[in-house]
Amino acid sequence: MSTFDFQTFTGESHQHLASRTRPPSPALLSSPDPAQQRLESLAFRSLANIHEHSAHPLHVKRIRLSEDRVPIVFLDGDLEDGRVSARFLELCLPFDFHRGGLSSGLGIRILGVNGRDLQLGLVESTARLIVRGSAGTDWNAERKAYSRQLEGHGTPLWNHKELTSAERAYSTDLPSPRTRPGPRIEMESKILRRIGIFTEFSSAHLTYAYSGGADTTRFWFEFDPSVPKDHGKLVAALTDPQWGLGMHVIYEDCLCDNGGSCYTKLSNPTGDATLTLNFSEEVPHLGRNYFESIGAPRRWIDRTFPAAASSSRCPH
Repeated sequence: MSTFDFQTFTGESHQHLASRTRPPSPALLSSPDPAQQRLESLAFRSLANIHEHSAHPLHVKRIRLSEDRVPIVFLDGDLEDGRVSARFLELCLPFDFHRGGLSSGLGIRILGVNGRDLQLGLVESTARLIVRGSAGTDWNAERKAYSRQLEGHGTPLWNHKELTSAERAYSTDLPSPRTRPGPRIEMESKILRRIGIFTEFSSAHLTYAYSGGADTTRFWFEFDPSVPKDHGKLVAALTDPQWGLGMHVIYEDCLCDNGGSCYTKLSNPTGDATLTLNFSEEVPHLGRNYFESIGAPRRWIDRTFPAAASSSRCPH
């Protein structure tokens, strides 16, 4: 069994933690505020739906709390074909399309930009999230570029003080930020706050997630066929009762020994939210040199692209 600690789950550096006058707050790992959970879930879904490669799984280096106890999400910089910050805006900010329909992120608002920090909120609530871009990120320029890209096709909604009529019409049952969110939303908020798990315990070269229904989030992991999956470590971290999600395995179908794919299904303690993990073999089209060039963590690179590839058998 691996030894888990705060750093391995949040991705925070030992150097920063050592410089703090107070120990890291367990409050980072879970928020009781329903609106905060919704905002974090929406941010997580936007990041998880970026299917291009970047320096970290799910495109996040680490997460920490600000002095005001607002979560700060540190983004990667480069994608294969663009920037993480630009793709995040496209997937996260609400936009009313003239042809009908809205983009994702209902209720998300831009509260301000401070250097490379994008401050997001959720309408009619006190929920806050800081998204910190990589060095050189210009959120105002990214936002203007996105607006120009969609000019004539719709209207941005991210500066409105209240829910717009379009947002209310698009989802007549849009819940109040003050009501308890569904179990999937609460689960995704907790996953975002434990984003370091995927860099620390996964050897997948590509990771993304998507909806599996009202109560299910699905993860997709791609591994080089020559790389040991060792997905037991990732499952152990997610199910850890102290630092993880406290979930338990309810189904597993592992065909690693025969070079096949693997499927693991987890459930939360109350049984009303599930997390499914699909592990598949796929030869990567980008190799070790690319990830080194964009600053991916050395330990993750060594696991994902070992110098001497061995059997793809999955240890249990």
